[in-house]
Amino acid sequence: MSDDHVYEVYTIELGPYDTLAELHRDLSNHAATAATVGFERENETVVSISHSVIEIGGKLFASVVTTTDQNG
Repeated sequence: MSDDHVYEVYTIELGPYDTLAELHRDLSNHAATAATVGFERENETVVSISHSVIEIGGKLFASVVTTTDQNG
């Protein structure tokens, strides 16, 4: 028998950026911060982190999705 779980999904939107280096710097920083906050402050287990990068009109945008298990 499995335990019930409560999952939360957090999304961070970033952009626009002119260069991949700028986007990568903020993407890494914000993804790590989201995981740390979820674990340390909210006492949640981070079960996945994913990201996507797109280009619109010559500018770069990114999103980070963090999924946490509140019962973890």
